Amino acid sequence: MIEDSLKAPGDSSSLSAERVLRQLQRILDSQEFHATKRQREFLQFVVDETLAGRAEEIKGYTIATQVFGRQEDFDQALDPIVSIQASQLRRALERYYLTGGSQDPIRVDIPKGTYVPLFQEQKAIDSAEISLNAEVPDLGNQEMWPTLEIRPFRNLTGAPEKDYLGMGLATELAVEIARFQEIRVLLRKPRAQEKSVPDSVALYHLGGIILADKMGIKLIVHLTDSKTHHQIWGETYRSDFDAAQMITFEEEVARVIAAIIAGERGIIPRILSIKSEASRPFESKTYDAILRYYQYDRSLDLIHFLPALQALEHAARIEPECGLVWSMLGRLYGNAYSLDFPGFEAGLEKALAFAERGAALTPNNQRAIAILALVRMFADELPAARADIEKALAVGSNSLFLLDSIAYLMTLLGEWEKGPALIRKVIKLNPSYNTLVHYALWVDCLRREDYDGAYVETMALRWQAVFWYPLVKAATLGLLGRDKEGKQFAEKLLKLKPHFPSRGLALIRHYVKFEDIVGRVIEGLCKSGLILEDE
Repeated sequence: MIEDSLKAPGDSSSLSAERVLRQLQRILDSQEFHATKRQREFLQFVVDETLAGRAEEIKGYTIATQVFGRQEDFDQALDPIVSIQASQLRRALERYYLTGGSQDPIRVDIPKGTYVPLFQEQKAIDSAEISLNAEVPDLGNQEMWPTLEIRPFRNLTGAPEKDYLGMGLATELAVEIARFQEIRVLLRKPRAQEKSVPDSVALYHLGGIILADKMGIKLIVHLTDSKTHHQIWGETYRSDFDAAQMITFEEEVARVIAAIIAGERGIIPRILSIKSEASRPFESKTYDAILRYYQYDRSLDLIHFLPALQALEHAARIEPECGLVWSMLGRLYGNAYSLDFPGFEAGLEKALAFAERGAALTPNNQRAIAILALVRMFADELPAARADIEKALAVGSNSLFLLDSIAYLMTLLGEWEKGPALIRKVIKLNPSYNTLVHYALWVDCLRREDYDGAYVETMALRWQAVFWYPLVKAATLGLLGRDKEGKQFAEKLLKLKPHFPSRGLALIRHYVKFEDIVGRVIEGLCKSGLILEDE
């Protein structure tokens, strides 16, 4: 029997099953709910099961067999259909409540980490701007974090029936950028452009126009500094008039733009990181500390490592509940250990403790999970690392944020098909991708004994001040029989790491986890004149 009422976690009001079912039907009937037929059946199933008092029975196996037609021998580890469809369903619900469902009386969500829906009363929103991530617990003091205002794109196609495209594109962008929790997002409503609205506190504005020609739709997007009104970045994108493809176009454009402007190597973090250098590390606000982390991440050198470490340790003292800070500290200590920074020989223990704390504070944060996977790889906890990186991918499978880092780790952990394929996808879609991924592709080439391909990957590498750069050059050139060139890089390696002959095997094994590949690295170095001592 369906229960007459139920209590939503975190909500003191009781919602009748009848009201919830009316809300469900409102969602399913809305054109703003962009979900597939199977995703709609997914939502209907979990809501019905919850209202019937069977929430505890809602598991991945149950959904797979009763909604997606899988057989009784279904194995989630081999077939991730439920987690993938759940991620897309959550995205469709997010979009619905930002558009057609913004005034609905009841909100239906499927929180990450579970398939059991959550029902809550929703207050009507009547402001000119909607904050998409005003309640992200990981951010600590909200005033310390930069804000981006996204404005509906102006429809200049000459066809009023295409007005929906402007708000649709803006909403997709807002949802995608809001996933990157270090930047607050404000979505301006269309009517706010028709009357006087006070300027927001946003540092940057993102908007643009939609045009039409014989080829289809042309989107012109630009990022502007709110104080100087100078355009910081701009780009154009195209799509044909096919209505069925417009939703896909909106989603793909949103992923690319979000990565370009808000990703770790994006425009906004790069601009703000320059300004953060004026503050002393132990006086930095939390976001300034994160910007120093990004500075280190772009160089991987000791010059930026120590200020980043000091700033994040200070941030951890003033905002101990900020999981992102602990995760980034875990990454710093992990890198210090794996890259053999002086004085951090015992850094792995701290790296594990901090990464685990960050993941515990923000269990559904993609970066926190990925950093934990990285540190566990350094600790040779490979099964746990593989599980973590698969979880990180599932959390944001449609996002370009961190996909390069996730694909990099997948490859190093032995996902030889999925990892390199994801890396090539990132390289194609994200011009700001982390070139560190070429190290992982280099490892994969060595695995396949494709030494010419390995050399091509070395041409895209950066960080010449890090010992791995001359290492891969020397090893690859040695394997190609280009000993003279290889010896030049072996000499550069020894200048950076004089003790490499005695420490080299351990340092290589921090990142290369398969002995046949380690053997090829050693062989290449040997041919370039660098002999490693046995451990």
